[in-house]
Amino acid sequence: MPPRLACVSVRDQIISSALELCAKRGITATSLQDIADAAQCSKANVLYHFSHKEDLIGKALEPSLAATEELVSKARARGLGTDHDRLVFVEELVDLLIKHGLATHLVITHPYLVDSIPALAKAQELMASLADVVETKTSSEADRLRFGIAVSGVTYSLVFENLLNLPGTEQNSLKALLGDVLTSMVISSPTRDA
Repeated sequence: MPPRLACVSVRDQIISSALELCAKRGITATSLQDIADAAQCSKANVLYHFSHKEDLIGKALEPSLAATEELVSKARARGLGTDHDRLVFVEELVDLLIKHGLATHLVITHPYLVDSIPALAKAQELMASLADVVETKTSSEADRLRFGIAVSGVTYSLVFENLLNLPGTEQNSLKALLGDVLTSMVISSPTRDA
């Protein structure tokens, strides 16, 4: 892990380290000491900012939850009745996944922890709401499944970009590639009448 930048607070470095480690190793396989080591601080410092690991994960997911809630709200208000509406939805979804890929990956890969981490339960509700928005304007429940597979695949690709030889992909190129993948999975199916 590179040295902490002076402009990044210890709290933010802890959150960033927790997201990265937990996304790659899993929440249960990542200890507070692992997070402290990655954040280049003491475990006591982690516990100063967060009462326990579940609290830390909850705080780490907050920005992603807010962004997902906003996307759900916009998609419901706008609808997905036209190709343009669906393209805008995909663009906004790609932006969310790029910005919050680690958090989204945690949500997708840790459904068994929803009882112990309330933020995960909230995140799963929001992901289901996104899938509901997609399903209401597409041809079948199969499209809901396709949506889930697409989002899961994209977040996996972002988290493990080294395995897929994606590092260094220019941001606009990456956005275009992800947009193409999600568009083909979310929009290409026939839509129901609005």
